[in-house]
Parts: sequence; structure tokens; C-alpha cells
Amino acid sequence: MPAIRTNELETLACAYLTDAGAAPGAAAQVARAMVQAEAEGNPVCGLFYLTVFKEQMALGKVDGQAEPMVLSSAGSAIMVDAAGGFAHPAIRLATDTLITMAREQGIAAAGISRSYNALSLAHHVLPLARAGLIGLCCSNAPASVAPPGGTAPLFGTNPLAFAVPGKDGPALVIDQSASAVTKTAIMMREEAGEEMPLGWAQDSAGQPTRDPAAGLAGSLLPYGGQKGANTGLMIEILAAALTGAQLSTQAPSFSGRDTGNPGVGQFLLAIDPAHFSGARFAQSLTKLAETYDAAKVRLPGRKFRADQGRPAPQMITVDAELLAALQAVPKKSNPLRKPE
Repeated sequence: MPAIRTNELETLACAYLTDAGAAPGAAAQVARAMVQAEAEGNPVCGLFYLTVFKEQMALGKVDGQAEPMVLSSAGSAIMVDAAGGFAHPAIRLATDTLITMAREQGIAAAGISRSYNALSLAHHVLPLARAGLIGLCCSNAPASVAPPGGTAPLFGTNPLAFAVPGKDGPALVIDQSASAVTKTAIMMREEAGEEMPLGWAQDSAGQPTRDPAAGLAGSLLPYGGQKGANTGLMIEILAAALTGAQLSTQAPSFSGRDTGNPGVGQFLLAIDPAHFSGARFAQSLTKLAETYDAAKVRLPGRKFRADQGRPAPQMITVDAELLAALQAVPKKSNPLRKPE
């Protein structure tokens, strides 16, 4: 596969999304998130979604021109309406206020409603950790996971991310879904004509399967059985019920040809350690890290600990067909391209 510098890839991806109907600002944020995910070795939140998002905009399932709006902001809570558009502009709109509120109150929360796929949730808690705050973000998604003993999907992959500030950037970052694997990972296996491991999904009759198509027609499985199902349920309440967003069972798919905006929700929590144990927090983190090092176990999130404001100009391999499609986009559609 051909390789391209990350900054050039981000420019091409932004142009592709803009040409497909996204507003330049939204396109830039989504493209950056995709390329950053690829650079982090997380393709299930990366370029795979470029053609998916183009199709979903064409179907009217996500409004690429939507402008998020603050519905309320008081005390330590802020609510933002994504207006049926991409999640990234809505979350970004909430983040600066969330940081200010947390520093003033000690703890603050933000709810996002009428939103879409937020891709890697780690990207939404890293700004909080870099601001010296503990950050948590969770999102519901269209129903695809059945709890143990069931065959009907009752909640989505419902991911959660958690970041903790350290001396030189995030001390640890956790980013995981409530399902054993993301739905995208199964879709990628199906597209590649590959089997999947047992334990990822079950068919429509509730039987274990290695066939991605059968798993997608059936339901994904939660990680850790009932414990993962409980996590998915908690996220459903925080991200959907609390924010007034669509429940997973009400939401149209993120990538299918069904109709209607998914209208899911995200919930973010920011905590300022200075309002709690103060300097002892950093000391406890140091001791915690030392115990992990002594046990030869790494804290999660090593790849996030370097400064990742923008992807470094490193090389990323890209599918040749996709790269050709990106390069075919007219220059006039590229808001990041400098005039010649």
C-alpha cells in the first residue's frame, strides 16, 4: 500500500469530507480525528469511516452543515445540541466551558444530544487531562449488542474513555467499548473476507459464530458477560437518558442505508484534583505507576502520553483505491490547502 505523510493525509481527508457536504470546520475536526486514530494504530476509528460518512451525509442521516448550539450552561453543567451533525464540533464547543467550570467548581459535566459517531473517545478526554483534569467521556450507539441470555440487541457498543493528568501529559488513558469488540472491527473482517474469533458475536439464533456476516445479522457480545452488559447499560443511561438523546434501540445505524438521524448522545465529566486531595493526587499517581512498573505491567494509554495536538508528519500507509479517491477531489473543495 502507498504511504503518505499524516499532515498531507489530513488535508486530503478534510477536502474529501468537505466535497461530500461537510462544513469546513466540521470536516477539519473529523479528518484530524481519523488521521490521528490511524497514527495511533487504531484503524477502527480511522479512515474506514471516510466513505461511510460520505454515504451517510448523502442519505441525510448526518447533517454535515449542522452548527451545534449551547442549550444551557449554569453552575457545573452544560448541555449542547449537536443539531443532527457530527459529534466533534459539539464536543469541542462544550470542552472549553467544561474546563472552566471544573476549575471553578471542582467537578463539571457536559451532555451532548442529537449527535453522531464520536469515533475515538480518547480524543475527547485528552484535552481535559492536558488541562490538569480527570476526564471521562461515554457515548451510546445504535443497538448492536445483546446482553447474556438474549438474542435481541438492546444497547450499542457504548464506548467509554477515561484520562488522568500527569506531570508531562496524560498519566493514563483508557478507551474501550462495552462490547467484546467494536462493530467496525467485524465490518472490516467481513469486507476483507476473513473469519472472526469466537466470542465477538452471535448469530440471530443466539449461537456462537465466526462468520462476520452472521454476527452482524445477529448481535455483538459484551465483554466479560454480564459485567460488560452492565457497563453498557450505565453508559446508555448517562449518554442517552440523561442527555435526552435517542436510546440505542431507537437510533438508526451509523453506517447502514436505513433512514433517520441516529441522534445519539455523549456525556463528559471533568474533575479537578486540586479541589480534592491536591498535591497528594500526583504523589498517589506516582506510587501507583511505580507499583505497575515493579510488576512489569504498563499503565494503559502509553501511545497518548506524548503531545498529540496535531499528528506528527510521519508516514501512514493507505489503501491505494482510497488514496486515489482522496487525490481526485477538486482543490477548490480543500479548506486546508493553501492557495497556489
